Amino acid sequence: MFNFFKKKKIQCTSVENIQDTDSNENTRSSITTTVGLVVTDSARMSTNQALSTYTKPDTYTGNRKLFDSGSAKARTKKDAFFKGSEVRDPYTGDILEIRKVDAKLKYGDRWQNHLAETDHITPIEKIFKDNGKNPWLKKEDIKNIANSDKNLEIISRKTNNAKRSRTNKELVTDDEYLKKTGVEFSEQGKRDAIESGRKSQAEIKKQVQKTSMKNVIKTGHEAGKYSAQNSGITAATMSGVMNITAVIKGEKSTEDALADTAVDVGKATATGYVLGGGLTTLSHSLSSSSSKFLQALSKSNVPGNVMTAVIVTGDTLKRYGNCEISTQECIRELGEKGLNFATAGYSMAVGQAIIPIPIVGAAVGALVGSTITSRYYNELINTLKTKELEHQERQRIIDECEIVAKQARFFREELECYLEAYFKEHQDCFDEALLEINYAFQAGDADGVIAGANRITRKLGGNIHYDTVEEFKDFLSNDSVDIL
Repeated sequence: MFNFFKKKKIQCTSVENIQDTDSNENTRSSITTTVGLVVTDSARMSTNQALSTYTKPDTYTGNRKLFDSGSAKARTKKDAFFKGSEVRDPYTGDILEIRKVDAKLKYGDRWQNHLAETDHITPIEKIFKDNGKNPWLKKEDIKNIANSDKNLEIISRKTNNAKRSRTNKELVTDDEYLKKTGVEFSEQGKRDAIESGRKSQAEIKKQVQKTSMKNVIKTGHEAGKYSAQNSGITAATMSGVMNITAVIKGEKSTEDALADTAVDVGKATATGYVLGGGLTTLSHSLSSSSSKFLQALSKSNVPGNVMTAVIVTGDTLKRYGNCEISTQECIRELGEKGLNFATAGYSMAVGQAIIPIPIVGAAVGALVGSTITSRYYNELINTLKTKELEHQERQRIIDECEIVAKQARFFREELECYLEAYFKEHQDCFDEALLEINYAFQAGDADGVIAGANRITRKLGGNIHYDTVEEFKDFLSNDSVDIL
């Protein structure tokens, strides 16, 4: 007896009732759509990571310690005096001492003119102002550039205190300020200071370009790998399900299915790497643009959405542009892909919730959602393609529907009258029994459900064959009982 129920269950879940002959084409379109969404989402996450990695203070005031390096300055001073030779201020010509006590003993009140200190040739504040908005420099990068060997030199405390955040050129060309501070430069010293500043800024510009390019490549590569991994897993999951189904239905051999899956994964991985890295670098670059409009585009993930739309519809538009498909076919394909695009994102979230395995659940959800949507869309299109029914035929069907509706209303009214006339006295019993069944069902009490059903049977004068689940099993197995 139980085998009968098992056979019916198998018949109801036949694969043939789920997929039609266009399933492969629809699923491949779903893969393209979902990979586009995965690339966009991966790029968005990588862009957020880049924003965190390259974040810097908005102002220099109060943040000097983030960019200054005491150890670098100490190393520069130590190297200058390491050989034991005489060290002079390169612009004033004054002999310098590494220790304050020696400078005071030798030079008395003029000791500040002879105490060695390490100076940033191009001031840290200028380096920050010039490069603080660079989206591809980290705080550590600016610090390393500012404290590089080619931007540090030994000068006197007197000169260093006067200079502060001025460039060499700004310092030596301001005669009024020099007179006020008492710092004296020879004409040659001024020219040397200006030339030293020029070389320093040229070196800094070179380092900024080199470091920025290195960071762009590294960030793009990491983002590309992340996007490629997610895209590859998504394609492997969706294509794998599709091709396994094809093998089961006898539409493909195992070798062909594996080959097709490999092709899908390869395309998705390559697309994910190139576009994921490119979108991340583009979006992060726009995030620091001086244009508020471009910044808004980046924050709204417009580049990613545009790229996804291109991925999804690009092939259709290309074939339409080459006159390979008609306008009607173009609109039809765009409509199907648009529906897939609209539902894939939601389906991915649902799939991830049901199958909490990174990417895999989302891929399965997208496959199911896109396939169902494509089937529904194609059914609508096929209906529109079918020749319209003649007016008389449509009217005949409408008339028949109205007749059936009237009959249904009549039968319902007749049934209600019958119930009211013959079962009025049973109403309370039915209500209580159904309430008992409901509570038992919610509590998982099978015996309680049976008890409620038997209550109605007894009220109507029927025969009771079982009162418990165990008795019900025996009843089903007993072929001698004729319930008819």
